[in-house]
Amino acid sequence: MREPSGGKRRRWVARSRARAVTVLLLVLVAALALGLVLGYSPHRRTSAQVPLGLGVGGYAHSGPGGYSTQETEALSKPLPAASVGVHVPVLMYHYVDAEPPPAGPYADGLTVRTPDFIQEMEYLADHGYHTVTLADTYLAMAGLRTLPQKSVALTFDDGGLDNYEVAFPILVEHGLSATFFVITKTVGAPGQMTWDQLREMAAAGMSIQSHTVSHPDLPSASDSRLRSELVDSREAIRQALDRPVYALAYPAGSYDQRVIQAAKAAGYVMAVSTSKGAGLGPKALFEITRRRVQAFLPLGSFTKLLD
Repeated sequence: MREPSGGKRRRWVARSRARAVTVLLLVLVAALALGLVLGYSPHRRTSAQVPLGLGVGGYAHSGPGGYSTQETEALSKPLPAASVGVHVPVLMYHYVDAEPPPAGPYADGLTVRTPDFIQEMEYLADHGYHTVTLADTYLAMAGLRTLPQKSVALTFDDGGLDNYEVAFPILVEHGLSATFFVITKTVGAPGQMTWDQLREMAAAGMSIQSHTVSHPDLPSASDSRLRSELVDSREAIRQALDRPVYALAYPAGSYDQRVIQAAKAAGYVMAVSTSKGAGLGPKALFEITRRRVQAFLPLGSFTKLLD
């Protein structure tokens, strides 16, 4: 094509630039539209659905498990005097499966059937509830995190394999998190979760905490046995998962003042019971009561546990 000259040349250059700009804008618009299409999915989690567990919450993370250095330090020492009150119901599960595990007659009443558990998790996800770990609640009380409205903490005791095979995938599917209390002596035993499975769960935002070494009755344990049950289980989890271990679940919810003092001396900053104790808050960190989710619980009764 012969190039024009003079005024025609200038007009030709201007038109060429205009066409180039137009083409560039069209390309950018097309790229943006394609990105929106590819990024959308009816099952994609929104920011409100992402679990607030380890490493989530808009903080600069540099320590183990995604905690900042300041948060890691906070999870290893008592709350400051100017602590913040929180309102977070703490729910307690044991097993989730189609049938109870062969762990004795008591297991039937502790096994939430899979369809019921799915219905409960769907209720949480569909009604704007946000699951938080106990670490999130502690850091909120320390003034280092802000909890979302309608927060709830889910906890699981004993470390049964169903926690990994059944409950964990359902939690992930619904963008929820939970705290799992494991008996370290039985990790990897038949019917129990393995360390590799627990590492996978921790990497997905679940919190793995102590349910002692062998699940004894702590108030009747000797001083040396009490100390080893608390210290050794905490150290085993810390070494295996490289995560802060800050919370204890008393076996069968049984504790007394001697047990509380031993838990503090072992490095825990909070502990949970069953029905005995008080609501989650700065004044009763070692007597946190939990609301048991029973087998075959009607959904209407489940929703009342969230008040």
